[in-house]
This record gives sequence, C-alpha cells and structure tokens, in this order.
Amino acid sequence: MSPMNGLSQLFPTFPFVPGGLFWVGLALIGAGLAGELGRRWLGFPRIVGYAVVGLFAGTLGRSIVDDNMIAQTRVLIDMALALALFELGHRLSLSWLRANRWLLFTSAAESLLTWGLVAWVLQWMGASPGVAILAGGIAVSTSPTIVLQLKNELRAEGQVTERLMAMAALNSIYAATIVQVATGWLHSEYGNLGAALLHPLYLLVGSCLLAWIVGKFGHTVYTRMSADDHYSFLVLVGLVLFTLALTRLLKLSMPLTLLLAGIVFKHQDRQPHVWPTHFGSAGSLLIIVMVVSLGLPLTAHDWVVGGMLALVLVVMRHVAKLVGVVSLGSFSGLSLRQCMALGLALTPMSGLAYLLMSDIARLYPSTGGPLASIILCALAIEQLVSPLIATWALRFAGEVRSNGGGR
Repeated sequence: MSPMNGLSQLFPTFPFVPGGLFWVGLALIGAGLAGELGRRWLGFPRIVGYAVVGLFAGTLGRSIVDDNMIAQTRVLIDMALALALFELGHRLSLSWLRANRWLLFTSAAESLLTWGLVAWVLQWMGASPGVAILAGGIAVSTSPTIVLQLKNELRAEGQVTERLMAMAALNSIYAATIVQVATGWLHSEYGNLGAALLHPLYLLVGSCLLAWIVGKFGHTVYTRMSADDHYSFLVLVGLVLFTLALTRLLKLSMPLTLLLAGIVFKHQDRQPHVWPTHFGSAGSLLIIVMVVSLGLPLTAHDWVVGGMLALVLVVMRHVAKLVGVVSLGSFSGLSLRQCMALGLALTPMSGLAYLLMSDIARLYPSTGGPLASIILCALAIEQLVSPLIATWALRFAGEVRSNGGGR
C-alpha cells in the first residue's frame, strides 16, 4: 500500500471546490421549495416553480454548467420522458377512439393545423425551410410529463381530462412521426439520398416492431406477478428503462417506441390492469429533474438568435390548437366551453420537444443550431406559461378536484 501524501487526503482543502453533484442537489432543493411556495402562496402548479429554478440555475450558473453536465442531464430527461410516455400510452383506449372517431379526426386536424401554421409563419419571418418545418413538427407535441403531473396534482377527472390524455398521446405520436419524416427530407437536402429513403422507414418500422415485442413480453411477465404486490411496479420501471436503452442501442425513436409499447401492453387484456399508483410517485423526482434541467442549456445567445421566432411559435401554436379543437370538438360530444378548455389544456410543451430537437441537432448541427435556439426559448416560455393556462382550462371545465393550495 502506498503511503498518504500529506494531510490533504484526510481533511478538506480550502477554498472548497464543489462538484456538479453539489450544484444539482442545490438546484433540486430550490426547485422543491419554489414549487411548494408557488402552490401555497400563488396557487400555481408546482411545475412552474421547478421551471423558474431551472432557468435561474442555467442563467446564474453559466460558468458552472458545462457541456458534460448538460449531456449527463439528458439521461435523466430521457428516463422521465420514457416513464411518462409509457404511462400515457397505457392510458390511451383504442376502443374509445374507435367508438369516438371524431376525437381522432379532431386530434389529427389540430396537429396538421399546428404544423402548417407554425412552419408557414416561421418561414415567412425568415427561418429556413428545414428549420421551419422541423420546428412546426416539434410544436405539434403536447408534453406528456406536464399533462400527467397536472392531472395528478389537480386530481382532475372528466371528459376534458380524458380527451386531454388521449390527445397528448396522439400528439406525441404525430410529432415524432412528422420529425422522423422531415429528417428524411433533411437527409436529401444534404445529399444523403440513401438515408432519406431508408432512415425514416427504419425508424418507423423498427420502433413499431420493438414496441410490439416489449408490450407483449412485458405483459406476459407482469401478469404472472401479484396485482397487489407493492413491488410489482418495479418490473414496469425496469421494462421501461430497458426499452429506453434498447432504443438508444438500436437508434430507434424513443417516443414512438415507448408510447406504442404502452398501448400494446394495455390491450393484451379485455379488462386491462389498472395503472399502478406507485408509478407516478416513482417518476415524480425524475420529472422535477427534467424540468429543472431543461433550463440549463439556454443562453443569452439563444434569445438573440431565436427569441422572436420562439415567441411567434408559441403564439401560433396556441392559436392553432385552440382553433382546431373549437372547430371540431363539438362533433365528439363536447360543449363550446369544454372545447375551449381542451384547446387551451393542450398547450404544455417540455421534454419531448427537447428530445426531438436535440436528435436533429446531433445529426445536422448547421440546421440544429438555429432550431435549438428557437425550441429552447420556446420551452422557456411554455414551461412558465402553459402549465398556468392548462390549470386554468381544467378549472374552467369544472374538472379539478384539488384547490391547489395548502394540504
């Protein structure tokens, strides 16, 4: 054994040099306090407090937040998203969609309107066609993590809430599909014709196949465990994280795979298992980490490059979703009041948008750079504004069972 080299190995050295874990822990403490104080004093959903702390941490800690730390938080964002996407897929009832086809048609029309309007306006304002089309596709998405967090926190139940869950899942599928197809078009723009044809096909077919295998296998294993076993949910968590690892290993679409796997898992039974309440608790910490982490990469340069376009994206996105649902929602049995509430409640945008954007930026930095500036700025706005809008909308619909303040 080698001897000690002085007392420095036994006692702390001065000045202290805290590592990344110190600052992450401090940010999470601040996020938890900010979320609870905002809920108690202002009646805000906790997730707004988490987002505020994330933006402050990214701005004030710019000298501390480096590329390595941001890359490490990507793993946590992926894990939080994977859990939320699988749960949202599990909540989607195909039999309900078959019985209420107008809901499916409304969702498709609203998503196409969002994509088209955002892409057209951004291009009109000077964005390149590739950036505009991809930003429009990402804008279609509705955050699964924020929607589920708000539903659980507000204890929301009713027609609007159920449609919100279904349309959030469908919007995630649409956004992932649009971005994968648009990425194929981007391959052709850069002269990669083989990739333009094969890559989107591989992503779509491979993701569907992996989702079918995971859903079937997961259901087979889960049904052999006791339904009231408090630890059986660990099988689901392990299944989701293992699937996440497979999508990275095989370079498939994580959103499509996890959503479709949740759907396949649910529909193996005529009377599917009730979703375990423990799963939301298991993912709650990851959701906090995800929301805080999304504020870290944002810089002042991003606001200069993409701030105005991000603001336009947010406004056009909100308008398109509201108009799309109000125009067609009555055909699925909703009143005008419920249609307005649903259109507004669809506005949250969070980790899924970041995931889709960062995958494009990794493939084509010249397109991904301007796109990242727009999406990061849009996420900063949406994570502060859209949870408040969605909360008000669910209250407006009369489906909130919690007053949002106190205990």
